[in-house]
Amino acid sequence: MHYDTGLINELVALRRALHQHPEAAFEEVATAAAVKAYLQQCNMDEIHTGIGKTGIVALIKGNRPGKMIALRADMDALPMQEGHVASQVAHCSTIAGRFHGCGHDGHTVMLLGAAKLLGQHRDFAGTLVFIFQCAEENLLGAPAMLDDGLHKRFPFDEIYGLHNMPGRPRGIIEVNQAATLTASDIFSLRLQGKGGHGAVPERCVDPIVMAARLIADYQTIISRSISPLHTATISFGSIQGGSSHNIIPDQVTLTGTVRTYDPQVRVEVKQRMQQLLDSVTQGFGGAGDITYLAGCPAVINNTELAGELVTALQSWRGVESCYLANSPVGPSEDFAFYLDYAPGVYGFLGIGDKPMCHHPEYDFDDGVIGQGIDWWLNVAYARAEYRR
Repeated sequence: MHYDTGLINELVALRRALHQHPEAAFEEVATAAAVKAYLQQCNMDEIHTGIGKTGIVALIKGNRPGKMIALRADMDALPMQEGHVASQVAHCSTIAGRFHGCGHDGHTVMLLGAAKLLGQHRDFAGTLVFIFQCAEENLLGAPAMLDDGLHKRFPFDEIYGLHNMPGRPRGIIEVNQAATLTASDIFSLRLQGKGGHGAVPERCVDPIVMAARLIADYQTIISRSISPLHTATISFGSIQGGSSHNIIPDQVTLTGTVRTYDPQVRVEVKQRMQQLLDSVTQGFGGAGDITYLAGCPAVINNTELAGELVTALQSWRGVESCYLANSPVGPSEDFAFYLDYAPGVYGFLGIGDKPMCHHPEYDFDDGVIGQGIDWWLNVAYARAEYRR
């Protein structure tokens, strides 16, 4: 631990209280109240609530002019049941169907700890903007806060984020040089054929066979249309059609997701999906259409800022404390929407050999709270001239 035991114990207690009372996307009323109450003890210059419904923004102004630097943590829980019971984990969720299974309770208290320390020691340039975001899990919180005037009211020049990561070395921070988390798009396909008796398929246009062909053909987009120097994923999540073993249905519907890092690859995948849909349906004498919804963009770190943060943290806490990587991961994060407004960096804090996020037996590791605070103080040091 690098910080006063009293502070760490205080943050652990708050983290566990939040874990016991989880609130899902846009439900974070009690969570926001707890965050506000803590911030009121942290010598903030301004505290703003209700942004994007349940988000909070707090400001600390330094003792000299400089940039506006945003530090963001997410607050929401998952709409799922925790696998632990009180006899196993005393601070397990007390709310049925709600669970801090992604560590946002930990993210929240790490940023609160940094806010408390930075509020006591204002020897930095510019303004620090602390964003406690609602509704990350459904990828709608960042857009909601931005639509509610977040950047207009607090025009940050740069923004930073941090997420815990099971499976990475405990207490060590990994920062990707560029690509970090995928863009997330969803699609729905409708294949129209001509139904009939399964014994006379020659008089039908079988949409199930079209679906099988299309599922296979779509994987060739990844292997034959996208450069091996890039990456993309097309996964089908549902297929529905038919009602009996001997009836060829009229229609089949399929849904799935597309994940990409590169914006041009994202465009190419969508175009090829339409082309192959047209080719398959025409070849079988059927018809089809696709509804393609562009969701969250990819999180792409600013390479220069990423390198600067890692160098600064290594010089402070040692070369083993942090490292640069090229290891993007598959999930998506609505932190990406902030990067449309300002450059930034998103890091991963390892918590060792723990169940993966969203697993019912996951729990945040309180032992890395100090390293999380390190990350935030290091951002202030590297980007706001904080004299730590």
